[in-house]
Amino acid sequence: MGSVKWAAVLVSVVTVALDTLANLLLAFLTPHAVPDVVNLFALTLAAAGTVIAFGAHVVMRFDTKLDLVIQLLTTRLEDLENRIGDRNTGFVEGYMLSHTTETSIPEAPVVQLTPRGPRRVHHGED
Repeated sequence: MGSVKWAAVLVSVVTVALDTLANLLLAFLTPHAVPDVVNLFALTLAAAGTVIAFGAHVVMRFDTKLDLVIQLLTTRLEDLENRIGDRNTGFVEGYMLSHTTETSIPEAPVVQLTPRGPRRVHHGED
């Protein structure tokens, strides 16, 4: 995409330079003028080259920013996977051990939580 941008810039600059040179040479050396069609064609070609160069530049910047966002997202997801994956490993191993058909593995006892007493609400008036 970079070569398209610079080719469009080159076409625009060369077109404007050649058209200006032709207008100056004919204006100072001869009584003739460059036809309006040639001037309009040069102007159109220069404008199209400028638009294409600007569009290519915007696309290149967008691609660069998109690559950066993808790289940051990938790094973040890998970091999350490393932290969460370790926690899930123990859970999955415990789950798999609890569902094995072997009876040699004793099940862990379940301890009942003691009920809490009534909560006292503290007001600022005390």
